[in-house]
Amino acid sequence: MAKVLDNMGKTKRKPIVPRESSRISGDDLIDLKLHAAQEILAEVFGITVVEAEDMIKQRSKERTLWPEGFQTV
Repeated sequence: MAKVLDNMGKTKRKPIVPRESSRISGDDLIDLKLHAAQEILAEVFGITVVEAEDMIKQRSKERTLWPEGFQTV
């Protein structure tokens, strides 16, 4: 029991990667990750999954990672 309690605070974070034999394509994997993120946000903030989706959409509108095009000077 003591060993279990010792390990409770230590999390081992390993990325979830599909196995080579997995049939999940890249787009499907992104969709699964997005849906998981929506469910986590909904649970943490006590909102619906639809509201969490709106939060993600709003956040992506506020922050642009890459410009539409690059300008040369």
